[in-house]
Amino acid sequence: MKKLLLSFVVLVSVFTTSCKKEEKLTPQDPIAPKTINVEYRIQCESGNVNVNYLAPNTSGVMEMQSETMTRTSSVVNFNFSSGHLFSVEASNVAPSHKVVQVQIYIDNVLFKEGSTTNPSLPAIAQGNY
Repeated sequence: MKKLLLSFVVLVSVFTTSCKKEEKLTPQDPIAPKTINVEYRIQCESGNVNVNYLAPNTSGVMEMQSETMTRTSSVVNFNFSSGHLFSVEASNVAPSHKVVQVQIYIDNVLFKEGSTTNPSLPAIAQGNY
């Protein structure tokens, strides 16, 4: 009788400890946006490239901006909130196989980069941060 009672107690304890209710996984709260420093770096051997990049306008709204760069390197720097797409692309004005390189730095750390020597393709760096 003692063995039967002991076996019953062991079985009940095994079932109660192994049949716990599953906890539902809930998604984490989204990370709150923070102000970051964004720096687009453009380098080119030709010294004559068309550049397109996303940056805040005078109202603080992100928009595509374009310029022709007539030097071998340039930097576009601004502060903005995280959680957005950042993008820069550049290509030689005249078809050329000279290297064009673009980079995105976030808070002084390289985030994305791209380069090209193809006269018909721009160098592109973009990503959400």
